[in-house]
Amino acid sequence: MKLVLGTAQFGLNYGVSNTSGKTLECQVSEILDLALKSGIDTLDTARSYGDSEKVIGKLTNNDKWNIITKTPHFSGEKISKEQLKFMDVAFKESLFDLRKKSIDTLLFHSADDLLKPGGGHLFKKIQQLQESGFINKIGVSVYTSKQIDYILDHYKVDIIQLPISILDQRLIISEHLKKIKQYKIEIHARSVFLQGLLLMPMHTIPSYFSKIYNNIEGFSSCASSLALSNIELALGFIHNIDEIDKILIGVNTIDQLSEIIDASTVKINQEKYSNLAVTDVAYVNPSNWKL
Repeated sequence: MKLVLGTAQFGLNYGVSNTSGKTLECQVSEILDLALKSGIDTLDTARSYGDSEKVIGKLTNNDKWNIITKTPHFSGEKISKEQLKFMDVAFKESLFDLRKKSIDTLLFHSADDLLKPGGGHLFKKIQQLQESGFINKIGVSVYTSKQIDYILDHYKVDIIQLPISILDQRLIISEHLKKIKQYKIEIHARSVFLQGLLLMPMHTIPSYFSKIYNNIEGFSSCASSLALSNIELALGFIHNIDEIDKILIGVNTIDQLSEIIDASTVKINQEKYSNLAVTDVAYVNPSNWKL
């Protein structure tokens, strides 16, 4: 199955549409059971997701899961020797909390860390972990086409995780998805629901998004006209993009996961919905949201 289960909600109160807070451990256990039974075998986590890694380590005491975790955030304008040492410590802590001897993938949480002076040394540090068998794949999380271009020109990565949704079509329009595939790199889509924004009733959407209300209403109207739920249209749009290998989704409840799994068989021709695209990154990049 294309779906990857994001776990930010397991350790944090995460998502613009999240009204229930951090997911309880008993709920996490149910979610993991259903995911595995449904063919979802990959979890996406990070040290910055609260105690998500610890929860995963406690509840996944088997080898059936592929684990993706991420590097810590590095402050400053360059990568220092101290930060390289910190990378070692942080990764060992991740393995300890996850209760794993090795994991499938380590993502650079911020592509900008690889663009800084010293970024090459940081990449070599991760390559050493790969050569030692602690990780299978090296990936990077990106936000922009500029970051993608730099990564492709300077580093050999196995996975690129990127934002894309029926409203955020920037990387389709710029043809960066096709460019990435020329390098035979796996593409993981994230923010496919814009942290749940696309699934919220219009009257609950914060006024910050007033400039794109028409786009969101247009999306909901398209779903209604096709007799689809918002989840089905949002997922169907992504599922029909040939370049996408995995789709990252996050849930707070087992019911949400069940609905997403049921919706994951729908495919929608993305070319028909170019009119819904939002180009202003103030609204399609959650890190820019001012809520």
